[in-house]
Parts: sequence; C-alpha cells; structure tokens
Amino acid sequence: VIHQPRYSLFTLFDDVLLLGKGGHAVYLGGSLGAKDYFSDLGFKVPDGENLADWFMDVIAGEIPNSQIPNYSPQKLFELWEQHTKELANGDAPALPNSIPFLRKQSTFRGGRNSMTEAEDVAILSRNLQDEWDRIDCNKDGLMDSDELMSLLKTCSNLEPSHEVVEELITRMAGPRKGVVTRQEFIKYLVSLKQDIALEAAGADASPMPRGGTAAITAAMMHLVPRSRTSESEDEESESSSSEESEDEATSLSGKAAIVKKLKREIPGYCGQMKILSTRTAIQWWRNNPSRLIFFAAMAVGALVLAMQDAIVKSPPWDAMCYVNTHTCVGLLVSIYCLQVFGENQPVFWRERNRGLNVAAYENAKTSLNNADIIMQTFLFAAIYYAIRGLQLGFFVFWIPYLLVAFAASGWGYAISAWIPYTHGPFVASLIMFVVCGLLGNPFNLAKFLKSPLTESVVSVMSITRWSIPMSFWLYVDTNHPTPEEGKEEAIYKQYTASMSEGMWAEHLGGYWYAGLEALLVYGVLLRIVAYLGLKFKNRDKQV
Repeated sequence: VIHQPRYSLFTLFDDVLLLGKGGHAVYLGGSLGAKDYFSDLGFKVPDGENLADWFMDVIAGEIPNSQIPNYSPQKLFELWEQHTKELANGDAPALPNSIPFLRKQSTFRGGRNSMTEAEDVAILSRNLQDEWDRIDCNKDGLMDSDELMSLLKTCSNLEPSHEVVEELITRMAGPRKGVVTRQEFIKYLVSLKQDIALEAAGADASPMPRGGTAAITAAMMHLVPRSRTSESEDEESESSSSEESEDEATSLSGKAAIVKKLKREIPGYCGQMKILSTRTAIQWWRNNPSRLIFFAAMAVGALVLAMQDAIVKSPPWDAMCYVNTHTCVGLLVSIYCLQVFGENQPVFWRERNRGLNVAAYENAKTSLNNADIIMQTFLFAAIYYAIRGLQLGFFVFWIPYLLVAFAASGWGYAISAWIPYTHGPFVASLIMFVVCGLLGNPFNLAKFLKSPLTESVVSVMSITRWSIPMSFWLYVDTNHPTPEEGKEEAIYKQYTASMSEGMWAEHLGGYWYAGLEALLVYGVLLRIVAYLGLKFKNRDKQV
C-alpha cells in the first residue's frame, strides 16, 4: 500500500482505479491517461501540483469545474459511464492505456460479471490503435497489405492468408485502392459489433459472426476471396465447405491458445509453501521488537518462580513447583501464538477466497513460530534450572517444558482461528488456568484419576496431567530423595500416590512415554482444529 505517492511514482503503475464516494468508478485505466481525462472534463491543474493528490481532490469535489453546469462530485460517475460508452462506439478519442481494463468496468455496473459487446469492441479498438502506431514506422497514415498482416497477426495471435488481407483491405477502403487509412481501418473493425459489417466495397457483404475480439478473429479467418471462375456449383460448394471447416478449426485453436495464455494458474501446496515461507520469514524478522517482549516475559517468569522456590526453600521434588512453571510456560506460549492467525485476518480471508492453500498457509506460519517457542522454553528452563541448581541433565529437564509449549501453542492457534482476536487473550488465560493449573494440581489429581470417567476427561483435557508426572518422576528416579519426617514426608507420599493413579499412563508405557505420546497427540489435534477454523470459518468474508 502506497499513501500519497508523488506523481513520478504514481505513473509507474500500469493501471489505476479511482473510486468516488459510494464506491463508484470515476476512472479505470492507465495511469498516464488520468490527467488527460480529467483535463478534458474541464478541471485545471495548478502549476507544481502533485497530480496524485490532485486526482483525490477532484474526486472529493474540492476542485471547481466551470464547464460542467451544476457540477457535483456525483456527476463524475455519469461522465465516466458516458465516456466508456462513447469510447466503445468509437465516438471518443482513446486515452493512453485507458482501454485494456474496460473489462473490469462490469464489476461496477449492477454486479455483472461478463463483458458487454461494446466493451469488447472498445478493447479491440484500442489494441488496434496501439499496434497501428507501432507498425506504421513511416508515419504516413497508410497501411499496405504487409503492414496489415503484421498488425492482424499481433492482435489475434493468428496468421491470416494474403487473400484474407487483400479482401479486408477491399472491404475497408473500397476496390482498387490497395491501402487503408487508420480511420477506415478502425471504423470498419469497430462496426463489426453488428451482425453485418458496413463495407466500403458495397452491398456484397458476407455475414460476420457476433462476439467482439473472438468474432473479429473468426471473421478474418472466415474471409476468403470469392471464386470468379466458371466452375460448377457442386465443385464451388465442396471447396467452400472444406475451407470453412479448416478456418473454423484454426479459429478455435487460436481462441483456445488465447484462453490458455490468459488462464491464471494457482501453484500447488509445495509452490505456495515456498512463497508463504519466504513471506513469513520476512514478517517474522520485522516483528523482532514484539517478540523480544515475550522473551523478556519468559525470562522474568522463570526468574520470579525460581527465586520464590529458593526463598521458601521448596524441595526440588515438590510437584507444585512444576505446576507453577508448566502453567507459566503454557500461559505465555498460548498468548504469544494468538498473533500467528489472529493478525491480518482480512488479508488472509481475501487470499483464501482467491485460491490460497490453507494447509500451506498454516504450516508456513507455524513452522517458523516453532523456532520462537523452542527458544522461549529454552530460555525459561535454563534460567530456572540454573537458579535452582537441579541435579539433573538439563536437556531431559527441558523436554517436559517443550511438550507443554507444543500443546499450549495448539490452543493459541485454535483460539485465534475460531475466536475474534480481541477476545483471544482472555479465552487463552481461562483455558490455561483450567487445563494446567486446576486439572493438573497433584492434590486433586488422585481424586480425578480414581474414576474411569473423570480420568478420561482429565487425561483428554489437561496438559499438566501428563507433564508434571514426567518432571516429578524424572527427579525422583534420578536422585531418590529422602524427605524429612513429618509434614514434608506426608506431602511426598501424597505426591507419589497421586502420580501413580490411573490406568492410561500404565497402558501407554509408563509416565515418560505416556506423557510424550499424549502431549504430541494433544498438540497435533489442536492444530487440526485450527486448520478447520482457517478453512471454514468466516467464509462469507469476501474482502
């Protein structure tokens, strides 16, 4: 998006669409033609004025116009419609590059999606004028058969025969002239919008097919010199039928080639994945300031929790320490991941409705975001591990935090895909409080895991139901702690009892592999939920 460009930059655009109040078109065409168009309407450009700003002032009604009686900005709509019709009928001079986008005008007139015949002829007229100027090198205003053949070949992508070219010259300019003027040429071809061409050669005319550019191409290949010999009627009929069949096949082949050339091919998954990954990497780098805020939050969270546990002298095996740290990681990661699909949603809706591969979009966005999640959890675990001085290998200590982050990021993706972005942080905080802090609390876990029903609910919904036993039993099996008699020993026994309840972990291969498998599946399922939201949510948002 470029705001208030200078005119030299404005003219770098091939085509521009200027909309007046209410969303109606007041100009659609080449950037170089806009000044001439508004000047012809009677608007005067002040010396030294930036034309890009001047166009906006004209549309807003801030520029007076003495040549138009009772002028108001709304009249620009009618003037553009009138200019378009005159241009299509050949009654108005073409502006630089102002015709090729007449096809788009249909969008602004009653929602029509097909181009009218008049617009089709106007496009042809402009193309022929451009090619005339390019081919008429000597600028004598006349065109012979060789120049005409080159022009028709360029405009139609077909190569007409010499007989067709000669007959066209005869029909345009009349017999025995051999050359055609620009005015005769344009007038003749524009007149083909009717079923019968207006021929300068006289009333002996052949019926011409209807349909704009395609009809002109078919007409050129349909024209053949009439037989002036004394052949029999049967031979003439057979020859004509054969020639018409060949010409029709050539015409259809040429039209198919044109349609194929104009067809928009949408890349597949791999092609879009490459493009989207590059774009995501650029956006990721530009968001460094906001990313640093979350890295700082992770560092502060780890520092506060580690200092708290050190001050109150919580033993390293205390499961509540893991409840606090895992919940902190889950909360911060889920909120951080809301921006992956929550930001720039109108852009995504527009691209999705124009052929964007949603799976490629999701994978491109989440793949790079995973790098941030890994770095954030590494920072958190490293700070907490260093301050607490745990007698464990760091990387095995870090794995449960990675799994918590993987599952929590799935919640962030799913929430941002289904819920408005403004409500995302509140919903994410509430969910993390339930699935991490409440359902994974070791003092309540023993009660939850005794009943098959509540065990199933907690095992499916809770993240810390799996991650806390991983961290707790990892430390216990590695260091075999001996708690002090009394309250500390009672708490330790309660932890071991609650972490040993339930059948799910036992069937899944023990606390470590059960937690690993469950949290990986947990995160994958939430990513599928996010994909469904991206795919089917807000389908009516045609931006």
